[in-house]
Amino acid sequence: MASRRNEEAAECLKKLESSDYAKNIKQQIEEAKAALSAVSTSAIIMVANPFHRAHERLVRITLEKNDLVVIFLLDSHEREELLPFALRKKTLQYFVENYLHKNRVLVIPLNSEYIGADCADAANHGVVAKSLGCDTLVVGEHHNGIGFYYDNNHLRTSLDGYEGLARIEVVSRFVFCNECNTLVSTRTCPHGMHHHIKYNSSSLVALLKEGILPPAVLMRKDISAIILSSIYPNRFKNIAQIYNDLFPGTGLIETHSDEDFYMELMKLYQTTSLT
Repeated sequence: MASRRNEEAAECLKKLESSDYAKNIKQQIEEAKAALSAVSTSAIIMVANPFHRAHERLVRITLEKNDLVVIFLLDSHEREELLPFALRKKTLQYFVENYLHKNRVLVIPLNSEYIGADCADAANHGVVAKSLGCDTLVVGEHHNGIGFYYDNNHLRTSLDGYEGLARIEVVSRFVFCNECNTLVSTRTCPHGMHHHIKYNSSSLVALLKEGILPPAVLMRKDISAIILSSIYPNRFKNIAQIYNDLFPGTGLIETHSDEDFYMELMKLYQTTSLT
């Protein structure tokens, strides 16, 4: 097993070293590091399908520990269950630009056509991260091929000691606990799974594709608005009339976008005095 993984990682590295696409990415990262005089740079590789609250927490805690965070957004083999790459990138970039120190976060498309379709599990992702200039790869405990275990209460992975990989940092799963009443790590929450609301990407995509606005506890309302207005453009025949009938206004004649509509609708969902 280890031998096969080493061979796959070596093949992945070979493709990276011969790819102009990868060289351009590395140059972007090096320029960002130089601008910040960055001492530590971590990578996160994600699909962001869709970008939800648990993703936000992962990015934030990584940014707390590092000068620069590089988010590699996977752009490969579009499948029916995936939102379009351009939409996934738009929501992720929106979050970075509006809610983070944007000069400390890079969003970079990672296309497996350029780095090899077999670059799928943690070992290969570790090769990608290190080869492109990142010290650490941050992954969730359910990341493919991670093989984590506890050693004297320290989280270890089956990849520890592999050469040519970025250091692997494993983060516990995030959930919303209805007893803690906040987003928590499963490693720190004392309550059982029956108290946990999970951030399941497939289910969130299913809601969005049916035109349902996910609760704000699962996804930021402006992210949901961007996605729904893209999936269902011009959804309502007379959105101005519906908007004026449902929502408070300034008393002036105004024009509103589909995104505005979903944002205001979410505010009504969050009104609690009659619930």
